[in-house]
Amino acid sequence: MRTIRAVLGLLGLAALAWGAWLTYPMIKDVWTWFLAPPILDDAVVLPVAGLASLAVARWASTAWRWPLHFGIASTAVITYLAITEAWREYGFPPKPGLHDRDYVTDTLITLAVLWAVVLLAGLLRTRSARLRQRHEGPHPDVERQDGALHDTKKRDQLLTE
Repeated sequence: MRTIRAVLGLLGLAALAWGAWLTYPMIKDVWTWFLAPPILDDAVVLPVAGLASLAVARWASTAWRWPLHFGIASTAVITYLAITEAWREYGFPPKPGLHDRDYVTDTLITLAVLWAVVLLAGLLRTRSARLRQRHEGPHPDVERQDGALHDTKKRDQLLTE
């Protein structure tokens, strides 16, 4: 029984070595298709998106936070999807009439439209916040509060009265 297991194990290792030998010419394709885009995304795109979101959460007004976070997250997803197409020619199987496109230009146009919508949404939310503040006074969801926990002494005084 040991002999049969040893022979089967050696045959399996030989088949593995033969498969590796046959795929050696495709190592470049494996790198450019399966490994490089996720590494590029995880090492560059997502950290930049995370730092940009932290900056928005820290310094943007409340009216601009939602549109900016949406724009940053959408940009990260679109960039991740476009990396594979832009990384190598004919990244996906040919689609009739679509495989010879300029994916970099198409991605830049998509991002320009996305950020135009983000800008429009931010301006509309700012205008709405100003109109609401003019008619109803300051609103906690619209006007930015100062400090980490705002002014707790005034809040505590109002709660105890």
